[in-house]
Amino acid sequence: MTRDWGRYAPGAPAPAPPSRRKVVVAVVPFGARGRDSGAGAIGRQLARRLVDRFADGAAELRPVFLVAIPEEQSDAGYLVFGSTPDAALAASYGRSLGTSHALTGLYRDDGDRRDLDATLIEVATAKVLAETTLTIREGELHKTERDLAAWLAQSLGVAEPAAETPSYNEGAYVELLRGLDEEVNATLLRSGAVGAEQAARARAFDHFVAALRSDPSCAAAEERLLVLTAESVERGDEARAARALEEATEIRPSSWRAQYLLGQLRVAIGETNAAIVALEHSHALHPLREADLVSLAELYVAAGAPGQAASHLRRVAQNSSSFGRAQELLGLIAMAAGDLPKSREHLARAAAAGLDTARLELVRLDVSFGHLEHAKSEVDTLLASATGPDVIARARRLRLGIERPDLEDDLERAGRAALTAEGRALDEARSAFERVVAFDAAVWEAHFGLGLVARKRDDHPAAATAFRRVLELVPEQPDALHELGVALLASGSDGDAVRLLDQAATLRPHDAAYLADAGFAHLRAGDLRAARDRLRLATAIDAADPLTRAYLEELEHAEAASARPN
Repeated sequence: MTRDWGRYAPGAPAPAPPSRRKVVVAVVPFGARGRDSGAGAIGRQLARRLVDRFADGAAELRPVFLVAIPEEQSDAGYLVFGSTPDAALAASYGRSLGTSHALTGLYRDDGDRRDLDATLIEVATAKVLAETTLTIREGELHKTERDLAAWLAQSLGVAEPAAETPSYNEGAYVELLRGLDEEVNATLLRSGAVGAEQAARARAFDHFVAALRSDPSCAAAEERLLVLTAESVERGDEARAARALEEATEIRPSSWRAQYLLGQLRVAIGETNAAIVALEHSHALHPLREADLVSLAELYVAAGAPGQAASHLRRVAQNSSSFGRAQELLGLIAMAAGDLPKSREHLARAAAAGLDTARLELVRLDVSFGHLEHAKSEVDTLLASATGPDVIARARRLRLGIERPDLEDDLERAGRAALTAEGRALDEARSAFERVVAFDAAVWEAHFGLGLVARKRDDHPAAATAFRRVLELVPEQPDALHELGVALLASGSDGDAVRLLDQAATLRPHDAAYLADAGFAHLRAGDLRAARDRLRLATAIDAADPLTRAYLEELEHAEAASARPN
């Protein structure tokens, strides 16, 4: 048979043949008939895995999302999706997604026999193009995905995807599918039931770890576990994610990504030494990026191990974007060790790399050597050129110490008195803060002290004014946010107090008092669930704090009252 591409001039290239329409398949989550709800998860997630398997581009598979909420309260407590529509309905799903084909399936498990029925439908005509029944032998469910992909590729006339199986045994594969299903449940529950979402995520963690325990080479289970872990800070289940990763790294100690994420999670929950161990394991398996080396060095400094910190920092190359911070840390380490000339060398390199914080440390060195005029000139330059509010605030405090060391001494003494003094001593502290403000109205510590004095005298409007001024000078200063929230709560402004106290607790997540006060603010606002969440976290950090216990007692009374019939 010959093809007539039309007339064209002798010697001119023939036009290309018309391009073949791309094969796009709408995959309906497979329905299931089985002895328990586990069959549903297998059917649904087999379809999802098939979509992932064709991600190499042999054909484009698009998932159809179907959601059904149980009608009766006594029905299953999770969201269910998956079906086996007829050809006409499947074709309509395909049209809605702009596909050329639709695929449906039904997983059947009656206890004695397991099969997977699959049907390929042409969307334009709603006709069945191909059907198959794959019999699943005992212990070979993990091979079904591969066999189904091969049948679909042959039916579509496209190249078959890679033939590997996702796991070496059925047990691991079933755990993988159940974990994927719980992930979907958590996503669907996210907008409403926080507790139910967290429970679904916890089950997903358990299933993925179980899959790895059954087959340590199950890369798909590890990948999903890492994705869940990366979401944990946003979802608020860091501790649960850390436990899952600890199990995973015991099963697969050679997984540098799992070790790395475990280290990051331990940093987030305040476990510095354990974070160092995990990050060092990751570094031994796969060299950390230079920015991560600097972060690891910071952990070593916090843990009181400057030697180990310095050994990592020296590896940061001069052309690295992390070089300035590495040099600054080396300068601070040398300063703490008393080697001031070496400290100056490192800090000068950091300042040359553009770090204003290193310039501040050089000013401190000038002050320690008595070079006050040069120090004052450098501070003035910083105040004129720096843009970060924290750097500007520190520069102003340095200038106070250089020009008026007597006022800086007054500020230090008054700060201690504002927390403990009464009567005349409190008046003297207020006067000291006012003298500092008269010298430089942008020294935030003086306004903070005035706020503390006003709060001790129950002058909540004055306290709020002072703390707001602090936040104008140093936005998101956690202590000022917290104190302003307390002042507003005492004044009856519950809404603003909740927002501020939550923000302060977010910035200081390991401070039990900040979490407890945020919980009390939610209690006052009537959000008992949020109050319970925050007070639970505060109790986990410091179970003996009497104020937190008092808040919990008040919460229990409120919960009991809300449960009574009207």
